[in-house]
Amino acid sequence: MSTPDPLPTWNDGTTKRAILTFVESVTTKGASFVPAAERIATFDNDGTLWCEKPMYVQADFILHKWGAMAKQDPKLAQHQPYKAVAEGDAKWLGSITSHVPELVKGVSEAFGGITVDAFDQEVGDFFASAKHPTLGVPYTDVAYRPMLELIEFLEANEFRVFICSAGGRDFMRVVCEEVYGLPRERVIGTGAPVELKDGKLMRTAGVEHPIDDGPGKPVHIWQRTGRRPLLAGGNADGDIQMLSEAKFSLLVHHDDAKREFAYDVGAEQALAAAKAGGWTVASIADDFATVF
Repeated sequence: MSTPDPLPTWNDGTTKRAILTFVESVTTKGASFVPAAERIATFDNDGTLWCEKPMYVQADFILHKWGAMAKQDPKLAQHQPYKAVAEGDAKWLGSITSHVPELVKGVSEAFGGITVDAFDQEVGDFFASAKHPTLGVPYTDVAYRPMLELIEFLEANEFRVFICSAGGRDFMRVVCEEVYGLPRERVIGTGAPVELKDGKLMRTAGVEHPIDDGPGKPVHIWQRTGRRPLLAGGNADGDIQMLSEAKFSLLVHHDDAKREFAYDVGAEQALAAAKAGGWTVASIADDFATVF
């Protein structure tokens, strides 16, 4: 009787075989065996586990909030970032990561000074109604099916899987169980400072440093787990340091314009690092039999 394929939506090829071979090598007694306690897997989220185009899911959430705030208080529309939302300034919004002071200010004003429970509720309400602008499905349905299978496969082999994203930790926590089958405590991400005030956990202004991107990722992984990742997956330049820490590094390459999106911008250095370091590259066009 044949063994069921643990990764049925991955096309047979060198990428799938590399994943299966590595997992077998570290879970089978022998020279490469790794005890279960040390089997840590870390994955970036945006563009690695779910779709990040034409905009980050969390960016859509934030823009919705800024729009509602500007509508309630028209004076806000005179200043960035609310001005860009009110005027539909796609150019400014498209380069929002280069406007860090305005971005941090806007996020702090939108979500600082509220309880963590109130933030959870706002995020939950967003996911209950918002849809992907081009795919037309709820955002909870834009996770990549092959990556979900990979998470399930790793968990079945006694890996502990963590999401390690530059995106908001508390934003992802609201849907991580529904989307990925992972508990909230498995999310590592960029976070707002939280303080206990009058018996309530409150979000405060600003952002904790280092943010969970680039060199911040290995730092956060170590702080959370006390270990380096055995396996890591990413898709962009901000994942290079995390991927460099792992024994098995998987880089998702967006090269399928028909079923998803095709782009290398923001991943040029990661693709070069993958070639130089012998990392495994997962082509969405060639390796994903099904995308969503």
